[in-house]
Amino acid sequence: MITDSQALFEWKQRATAQPQGRTVLDLEADSLHRHREKLCLIQYADTDGVAIIDPLAIEDMRMFTLWLEEADVWMHGADYDMSLLQNAYGVLPHMILDTQIAARLLGFRQFGLAALVEHFYGIKLSKKNQKADWGMRPMPNEMKAYAQGDVKYMLGMADKLVEALKDKGRYEWFLESCAHNLERGRERFESTDAEPWKIKGSGKFNRRGLAALRTLWQWRDSEAAAWDKPSFMVCSNDDLLRWSLALQEFRTVRPNHNFHAHRATRFRKAVERFQLLDEEEYPALPKREKHEVDPDFDATLETWTAKRNAIAEELDLEPTIIATRYQLEAIAAHPEKGLGHLMKWQQELLGK
Repeated sequence: MITDSQALFEWKQRATAQPQGRTVLDLEADSLHRHREKLCLIQYADTDGVAIIDPLAIEDMRMFTLWLEEADVWMHGADYDMSLLQNAYGVLPHMILDTQIAARLLGFRQFGLAALVEHFYGIKLSKKNQKADWGMRPMPNEMKAYAQGDVKYMLGMADKLVEALKDKGRYEWFLESCAHNLERGRERFESTDAEPWKIKGSGKFNRRGLAALRTLWQWRDSEAAAWDKPSFMVCSNDDLLRWSLALQEFRTVRPNHNFHAHRATRFRKAVERFQLLDEEEYPALPKREKHEVDPDFDATLETWTAKRNAIAEELDLEPTIIATRYQLEAIAAHPEKGLGHLMKWQQELLGK
């Protein structure tokens, strides 16, 4: 465990001496245990072995972030980890080489880290501490062992994946996909939604329903903050949507039966606050782009879908790797523009 600035400085010297693309990172957070998640552990591996950095113990992490900005690192399923790094330090690696992307481009249907380690090494990684509280200090030895397991096999596995990608002529696809995924991670962070209460499923609401959802989301966030627990432990998003739809339709809502008395009282007060809103205070409906109705759209979409599926079957890939439903709809509406939003290797496949 690296727990002080001197040890972090020594680690940076070691990490900087490694060739590009020969280091591994994984991260652990306390998102299942705290209202506002924080980065709690950084697992690092190279050809010399594994090191675990404790960002909760080190006040100044600049040695790490300076290295990170220049490094090409291997990670697995890096989308969530990218958000952790950006929220904690505002930086991302120079390049993230993602073993999950590599596995999917090779046709793996089971592409979780544990599944890949078992495939390549016949070793079953323990899932015992998957939902552990990584903010716990001192950290039990079994959690340290679990943390090491997430990175200790990665470099060897990466070599096997790269060899297979090159054999199939898909290595350039992989590099482009990794660069694209990194850029999307930056864009998501820079365009953070200023209205987090607009959760998935809220698109069906009118202004009254949106006002109810906003009020109840704020109530839940306040409850979670006071309790210092994740919001889902107060109530689920489905609960918020169900209550908001009922209020939109002027129906009565009641607190969940498992709410203690004080929480139930605060819930009712939140509903009362919503009921007292003037219509002028309701959120505006999101603006939607108007598209001309093309009578041939469905047939065109079906043609593109069939083409994508045939290519995927020939290459033994999941069809969505080549193009998602959303991307196919964009292509069917405006072929040249829609194809232009794809990566080059996707364009070459679909443009044949």
